[in-house]
Amino acid sequence: MKKLSVICMTILAIGFFASCRGPQGPQGPQGPAGHDGQNANVSSSTVTVRSNDWQWNDYNGNWGVTIDYPAITNNVFNYGAVLVYMDVDGAWSQVPLTYYYQDKDENDDIINCAASIEVATLSDGGVRLFWTESDFYDGMRPATHDFKIVAIEAAVYSDRSDVDYSNYEAVKTAFQLAD
Repeated sequence: MKKLSVICMTILAIGFFASCRGPQGPQGPQGPAGHDGQNANVSSSTVTVRSNDWQWNDYNGNWGVTIDYPAITNNVFNYGAVLVYMDVDGAWSQVPLTYYYQDKDENDDIINCAASIEVATLSDGGVRLFWTESDFYDGMRPATHDFKIVAIEAAVYSDRSDVDYSNYEAVKTAFQLAD
């Protein structure tokens, strides 16, 4: 009886697997058009941080601003990449960076300044930028600046080790991003 049961199961299994094969069906209808110049697994946006958006943090001695960015999902946060670039004289420079600029003091004399800009990715969909003056002076808020945020899904990021992620133009080309 046991032998008959094994034979029946074998015949059923062969029949089941044989029935899964057949000729390829006709081509399905074309799907909807995607967004021109966008990659579904990579999100990129330019965000303007105005001077009034920066908040002073006495504890850390720096200015900070939080930018909500829903494209930073759990998958992106844990396994993908979040890249932030700052517009410096018309070119995108990757954050963190040391930013050199000129300002005027209380006597209207031009002074050379330096600030360190750093970023922290937030697990709930955003980034926090930190602006620290080299002399830790807290008298003036940072000026208005543009930042570009790029969120890359894990599967896409892990397959593209050939991209120079420090160079926004290389990232833009590799992932066909629209500006």
